[in-house]
Amino acid sequence: MNKKILCVDDEDSILRGFQLNLRKEFELSVASDGVEGLEIFEKEGGFALVLSDMRMPRMNGAEMLSEIKKRDHEVSTILLTGHTDFDSAMAAVNDGNVFRMLSKPCPPERLIKVLNDGLEQHDLVKSKRILLDQTLRGAVDALAESLSTAKPLFFGRVQRVRKLANELADSMNLQNSWRVDVASVFSQIAYIGLPENVTEDVYFKRKVSSQVKQLLAKFPDDTQNMLEKIPGFDEVGEILKKIEVQPRYEEDDQKGIRLAASILRAALDFDFYEEQGHDKQIILSTLKNRPNDYDPKVIVSLEEKISISESNSMLMDVTVKQLALGMRLVEELRMKDGFLVASAGSYIDRQLYKVIRNYSSCFDENPFPSKIQVRALIS
Repeated sequence: MNKKILCVDDEDSILRGFQLNLRKEFELSVASDGVEGLEIFEKEGGFALVLSDMRMPRMNGAEMLSEIKKRDHEVSTILLTGHTDFDSAMAAVNDGNVFRMLSKPCPPERLIKVLNDGLEQHDLVKSKRILLDQTLRGAVDALAESLSTAKPLFFGRVQRVRKLANELADSMNLQNSWRVDVASVFSQIAYIGLPENVTEDVYFKRKVSSQVKQLLAKFPDDTQNMLEKIPGFDEVGEILKKIEVQPRYEEDDQKGIRLAASILRAALDFDFYEEQGHDKQIILSTLKNRPNDYDPKVIVSLEEKISISESNSMLMDVTVKQLALGMRLVEELRMKDGFLVASAGSYIDRQLYKVIRNYSSCFDENPFPSKIQVRALIS
């Protein structure tokens, strides 16, 4: 169990008391006010619990703990307060920024018990998140793989959008970023039911018949129906509903739904324009010039990610036997008879690598082009 605790109080005598009574049982750091507490929390990191006095100069305890919860929503927080601070302290508890509240003075044995309760709460929250993340990742990977042979074009899009959206979510410190990962897959999952003869037309947004338009119009509801059957996926559905909503009409919410939807829309649209053959810098410039349609903060982060990706990779021509995990196809991968195996931009992950090897094993001669253009990371 993580026993790293940050204690914040503006009275030296109380900080010394913390060190005297707590240092044997806990890994202790101290700060003399809220501003210093935030600095230490960000600099040292890895805290399981923060204990703070309420009344302090520069920044009170409730304000500091609120800022800390924004940085790490899993950390446990405990507020020490006097009778005169009760109302404002209770408001912090009701806002969800404080796990427990203690009255001053607090006996050491009582304090130690509450600290252990807080550490157990942190451990429980973290363990639940890890279990949920692993379970979800496995389920989502299985869903994505179901697209790999049935609809390789949309599988490629899932691969690329999922990777880009996850990177954006991480760089923007989005809480519960697993929702973006899941939403990336579910944004395309309904296309598995498309008739094969119209798949490419739909994928490239070409003109289609009224019957196909009617079919496509049902896909969002079909996706929502799937999500409703999976416990805990309600926020994923909310993200998908908000993709086409312009960010200027909605302020970001505490749950991060608005930001998640903005990230996914930027990733989807960037991928679509790139598939059309447009230059990356022209796409970025276009998105940047549409602040009503795209969250400017997301586009700035997108621009940084694309720049790093371009500088860390190089173009190569390889044989099918030289394909390696992590490479990205520059062009569509088709068999010599024209059958599409993977769309341009697809990453060679374990599933696609397995598919390619399976196809190769079914032929006496190489069924793929002699040379395949890829983009590979510079080692």
